[in-house]
Amino acid sequence: MYVMGTNRWEVDKTKDMLVKQALDFAEEVKTKGIAELRDFYLEHDQKLLWCTWETDNPKGLEEAFDVMNKQSGLMSELAVVEDMYPE
Repeated sequence: MYVMGTNRWEVDKTKDMLVKQALDFAEEVKTKGIAELRDFYLEHDQKLLWCTWETDNPKGLEEAFDVMNKQSGLMSELAVVEDMYPE
């Protein structure tokens, strides 16, 4: 299944720092077998980052996001893409 993550932040963060953080997180969850990052889009000026994940473990991905958010100060919402586009 595909999961869309919407990430926001209030504290100023550099674009380079956000990209590095996102790619490090993606590598971590991939290595743990939780999910694989398919795409991400950063709108730095609006303090938004969207990411699409492929996973068979949405609960594990949610838990990984919870840990990452506590460490980074990001605020994330996850949604199953199939729920947004039912057949």
